Amino acid sequence: MNASLRSVLLPIFASLLLAGCSTIATYDKVAYDKATGAKAEALILMDRATDSYSAHSKEVEAVRLTIAKAYEYDRGRNLNAETVKMWEILRAPEGNLFGGFLRRWREKGSLKPDAIAIKKPDIEQAFDEIIALEIGKPKPKKD
Repeated sequence: MNASLRSVLLPIFASLLLAGCSTIATYDKVAYDKATGAKAEALILMDRATDSYSAHSKEVEAVRLTIAKAYEYDRGRNLNAETVKMWEILRAPEGNLFGGFLRRWREKGSLKPDAIAIKKPDIEQAFDEIIALEIGKPKPKKD
């Protein structure tokens, strides 16, 4: 994980641990499934960035939609601001994660394999942080 990503995500995760269970949403399998599915789709799409963006524009929009659905699902959950913030960082077109990757691909037309290989671990780590946060949330109490 690069230093800038670590400086953004680790304090968020640490603050959640310090805040305690009452200030965070409980674990939600749907949220977990949405995050893991979005990760898989995004990483597969990244491998196609050596081709022209226009050749994959429908796939790009499909993955953006998958990520938007995961974001909106988490946004609608109570006590879930930290997860929502992590999705926003991941999606931001002006950022250095998935949104920024897609913007650069669109602007350049295609990307070199080395450029993809450099960004892929950071984006994978960002998804892993969202997934780990969900897994680490307290389990709902059974009635």
